[in-house]
Amino acid sequence: MKTSLYMKTIFGKIAIVSLFLISLNACKKDTLTEQFASVKVLMTYPNINGQYSIKNMTAKLTETNSGTENTVALTDLNGTILSAELSYGTYIVSLEGDVAITENGQSKNYKLKGYQANIIINSAMVSTPVSLFLSDPSAKFVFKEIFFTGTVTSENKAYNGDKYFILYNNSTDTLYADGLILAQSKFLTTTKYDYKPDVMNEAFTTDDIIMLPGSGKDYPVAPGKQLVIANNAINHKEINSNSVDLSQADFEIELIGSINIDNPAVPNTISLSGSMLMHNRGFTSYVLVQLPEGKQPQQWLDDNQYTYSYLAANGREMKVDAYKIDNSYIMDAVNLSVEQGFAWIVTAPNLDMGWTYCGRNSSDATRYGKSVSRKTLSSTNGGILFLQDTNNSAKDFNPESVLSL
Repeated sequence: MKTSLYMKTIFGKIAIVSLFLISLNACKKDTLTEQFASVKVLMTYPNINGQYSIKNMTAKLTETNSGTENTVALTDLNGTILSAELSYGTYIVSLEGDVAITENGQSKNYKLKGYQANIIINSAMVSTPVSLFLSDPSAKFVFKEIFFTGTVTSENKAYNGDKYFILYNNSTDTLYADGLILAQSKFLTTTKYDYKPDVMNEAFTTDDIIMLPGSGKDYPVAPGKQLVIANNAINHKEINSNSVDLSQADFEIELIGSINIDNPAVPNTISLSGSMLMHNRGFTSYVLVQLPEGKQPQQWLDDNQYTYSYLAANGREMKVDAYKIDNSYIMDAVNLSVEQGFAWIVTAPNLDMGWTYCGRNSSDATRYGKSVSRKTLSSTNGGILFLQDTNNSAKDFNPESVLSL
């Protein structure tokens, strides 16, 4: 999930935060004791134009095997010592704070965040770098709900034609959906390879891309309103009583011919690449994209072809053609995965620092008929909801949700 502040890319100041990690109670059954370590986290700050102040800066350290969380506050915001009591293990470090920036007489509030996974603490001294980035919490269009699992029939057979996305206007202004792009990740969150060239910090890799039609102001969306983008915009309950009625969807995806059912009353999305066959176990991730004004989609695709290589499990070098989407064009991102099998997030951390899910493993049949839905942050006196968007799907989404439709 992402809206970003554009800035020059230069080296920022580096603050050294020392985390003294102390072991938990010694094992009582024998003479073995849990070990401890002293860790240095090297924080690289982004360059921030204008005057700014930082407050409420905290670091959360999560041991990935036990799920144990430890949160410590940065009391001196110029970067002094944070202390935590932690045992040896493998950790995820997440840093977050509030930053107010004033430039040319204009002031705006942002989040200052950092993320680093797979930090192995197994020696007396450990040092790890964490790059901080700015995040704009005032999102525009966001993913409100993603239904990717499909349903089952009364005969307990998988039914896949009823999947959908819901986009939501999370701002206080009327926005136009014309030309919005949705893309599904080429990489899987359950399979990690050393892809070369590695462009993840600059771009999102995909070959399934659809675009909403419109010439600029054909599809207005008022604050707090939503758009439903269906696989097949029909009343699926007429075929499968366990499904949903999508006949009133705003758009429908033009799927491959063998499973495509067209509703002429519902506008089709435009296929730019692939067929957007949503992974029914949630091994992929999705982004919502707005191209800069004046960029033509076909020329943009031609300019952003991306051939990457990796070594397969059998040692063979594989080469794959895809497309890359500049991270600065991405207004929202959602990583999906499963607990038993998660390997990595396939977006840059400043797009999404976490992941959400339906089902605990790849064969979990309880996932059917469930979606991931974004949490509500607050509401106005007029009843308009503001949805939570912290660029962390683990925090922002309710996993395994009841379908809103």
